[in-house]
Amino acid sequence: MKDMTTEEQISKSQNELDEARQDLRDTLSEVNAKVERAGADLRPEHLVESHPVGAALVAGVLGFLVGSTIDNRATGPIIIAAAMGFALSIRSSREASLPDGRETDLLV
Repeated sequence: MKDMTTEEQISKSQNELDEARQDLRDTLSEVNAKVERAGADLRPEHLVESHPVGAALVAGVLGFLVGSTIDNRATGPIIIAAAMGFALSIRSSREASLPDGRETDLLV
């Protein structure tokens, strides 16, 4: 380092700093992409679409547990109906979209 002038040292340090910033940007971009993919996989709509039988079983178990601990007998079937309605609404919205990803106008 003694052979380098002050300007050369500053230039070298600036280049190293720029490279470190670019590496940090690249790493942050990769992390953001992974977080977005993980978030998309854990969305309730995606879980219900990819595992409809499992979702119905979970809804049934939740309905049974809630229904068995609450005196009101209508609570369990309401939870099951809500979960099934949610699954059906997702399916109908998926069927309403065109093959190229555009949605149709359901009011026409």
